[in-house]
Amino acid sequence: MNKIVSILIEHDETIDDREFDLWRGMAAGSQAQGSWQNTKGDRAEVVIKDLIERRIREKGLVLVEISHGKGEVIKLRDGRQFILGSEPDIGVYKNSNIQIAVEIKGGIDPAGVLERFGAALKSLRRAKQENSKSITIVIMQGVSLTSRAEEEIKKSKSIIDYFFTIEDIISNEAVRKDLFKILKI
Repeated sequence: MNKIVSILIEHDETIDDREFDLWRGMAAGSQAQGSWQNTKGDRAEVVIKDLIERRIREKGLVLVEISHGKGEVIKLRDGRQFILGSEPDIGVYKNSNIQIAVEIKGGIDPAGVLERFGAALKSLRRAKQENSKSITIVIMQGVSLTSRAEEEIKKSKSIIDYFFTIEDIISNEAVRKDLFKILKI
């Protein structure tokens, strides 16, 4: 947006106060849209984590829950730990070894989908380096997927074991059950 406003200023022979007001409005609108899209992404992550936490509790798998600055740790009766935090967004560990890594990218802006996917890939690649047998899952907003993003996801099958859309997990019980089966909850 700043680049566009700069070009407009450079190519305008005379600038009046009203134009500055319009440009400020354009910049504020752009910034508000970005904040709104980030908020939508954060909410999607919270919804997915809540679904998983609720499933763990409903199944009676919880041994101990610990909240700390980096997130929440849920120790299960089978010896696994679910760490709900970041890097990865959800990590499932057994004996301090990562077993499952889940990255949730809830942003809805198609323009930033490749950047979000790249960040998810980086985190999942680390999980595979720590434990080559770890299962990796990416969960993204379907509405943000471009054809290029879908190509990149297909190309990354050596790192990504499973891919889901947030919409499918929320609205399709069969897909949600598939995710729960992978997570063994």
